[in-house]
Order: sequence, then structure tokens, then C-alpha cells
Amino acid sequence: GRSSKDISSTSHNCDVPHVNRTDYQLIDISEDGFVSLLTDNGNTKDDLRLPTDESLLAQIKDGFGEGKDLVVSVMSSMGEEQICALKDIGPK
Repeated sequence: GRSSKDISSTSHNCDVPHVNRTDYQLIDISEDGFVSLLTDNGNTKDDLRLPTDESLLAQIKDGFGEGKDLVVSVMSSMGEEQICALKDIGPK
């Protein structure tokens, strides 16, 4: 969620992380803080925790509690994944 700048000479190489963003439909939220997500091929992804950002966390819990269909955006980089955004696609 933040930008970084690095200044180096043109003759040096620098490593840049590759970041992917994927959208998944939210199916369920477990009591231990994990979410169940529906992938594009119809499988479920059950290894992500709810985000630590209080505002986003409240939006997800409130929308799910109201029975809305929610799509979460997951950013992945360097072997880590995190929910970073939420889209409301309407009531169930």
C-alpha cells in the first residue's frame, strides 16, 4: 500500500518484486479469521486471513453480514498474499 523509491546508477542492477492482483468471490468467513474464496476455475481458496486494515475489515464483515455478494482483490508478491480491496456486486 505504499510506494518506494530507489536511486542507483544505470550500470547497477536492481531487484523489483513482481506483484499480481487477483479477484475472488467471497464465500465464507470462519470464526478463526480465515476466508473461503471462489477461484475462476470453481475451486475454493481457504488459506487467506482477513485483512488487518480496520476500515477494510469492517466493510467485509458488514457486507457479508448483510448477505451481499462480495469480490475481494488479493495482491500477491514474494510468496505472500493479502486482501487489499473489496467490491460489492450486489445482494445474493
